[in-house]
Amino acid sequence: MKAPHIVRSFFLAFKNFTNHAENDIKIYMTDYILYATDKNYLELCATSLYSLLEKASHPLSVYIIESDLGDEKSKLQEVAKKFNSDITFIPIADISSKLIAAGIPPYRGGYSPYARFFITDYITEGKILYLDCDILVKGDVTEILNFDADGKPIAAVADQCSSYVNPLIGLGKNDVYFNSGVLLFDAEKCHETNVSDRFLEAVKTIDLKNTFLGADQDIMNRAFYGQIGKLPLKSNMMFTSRFFSPKNIYRLASKNEDTYYTEDEIKDAKENPLAIHFAGGGRYQPWREEGIYFTNEEAREWFDAYKKCCPDGKTDTEKLEALHNTNSRRKVFFKIAKIMPGFYCSLKGFLRKVRLIPKLIKSR
Repeated sequence: MKAPHIVRSFFLAFKNFTNHAENDIKIYMTDYILYATDKNYLELCATSLYSLLEKASHPLSVYIIESDLGDEKSKLQEVAKKFNSDITFIPIADISSKLIAAGIPPYRGGYSPYARFFITDYITEGKILYLDCDILVKGDVTEILNFDADGKPIAAVADQCSSYVNPLIGLGKNDVYFNSGVLLFDAEKCHETNVSDRFLEAVKTIDLKNTFLGADQDIMNRAFYGQIGKLPLKSNMMFTSRFFSPKNIYRLASKNEDTYYTEDEIKDAKENPLAIHFAGGGRYQPWREEGIYFTNEEAREWFDAYKKCCPDGKTDTEKLEALHNTNSRRKVFFKIAKIMPGFYCSLKGFLRKVRLIPKLIKSR
């Protein structure tokens, strides 16, 4: 090989190497994960973080908005270190001071539910994926981070409850209502649309004591109406979408393909879930004694992740598994839901509407 060819080959090889390196650095520097936790949710946060990093295709930069964790931070740092990732902690006091200054009252004793909407005060570029602590990650979240939100500052999964909740926050019955358990922020777009300021303004327009599914979620849907991209359903699989058929999901939620997800999208999400969200309170959570609404397989997956990251944790998984297997209410639910899913979903949908009546009256 002649000298010029050798030089050129070397140059191209070096260029390809540096391009790959730059891409790797770009991925690492602009893919961020966000959680918010205090000591009460520390082990849940660690379990979710472990399940996420274990399946990630590359190391990730993790931000955690924390409330008085103290030395307990080390438990989360150990999880990140195991997967060559790093954690940056943001004290909740840094954010709550802004809410207090704006005259916003605490929600359920604190400001943590609002904190995620101020993350772009700390991260000014790239994508930020926020996850609730009650989420078990099933796949590589790079697919979510790469989602094209069509220029919108936030992306989320559509919730099943819009027809019940929307009247409380001034939206139309068929407007898409989004769940706040998994959020994808585009930092630059958030700055362009003043996300934190809009959130603060929206808080003042909602009766926080008259919310249906939690103040932060209602505020988000009010503040960013028309500015939320629709993530694939697989990004945030709650119990209804995991367990019931598309037809019965529509029946339960008073939805259809135009106002929720298509049958094909629901089926794909069931077959290829990226994140299981144990949302809905203690009855939906395998780490609670009153847990009912989840499958044994889902519970075992969560227990396995928990044992790996919290071997000395306070949760007795063997006791819980035994309780779940003997829980009479759980057995009755699964019998009815499997034998008569249509009846169950119709009844559940009706009871949701009845439960909402006092709140609707109060909001008028």
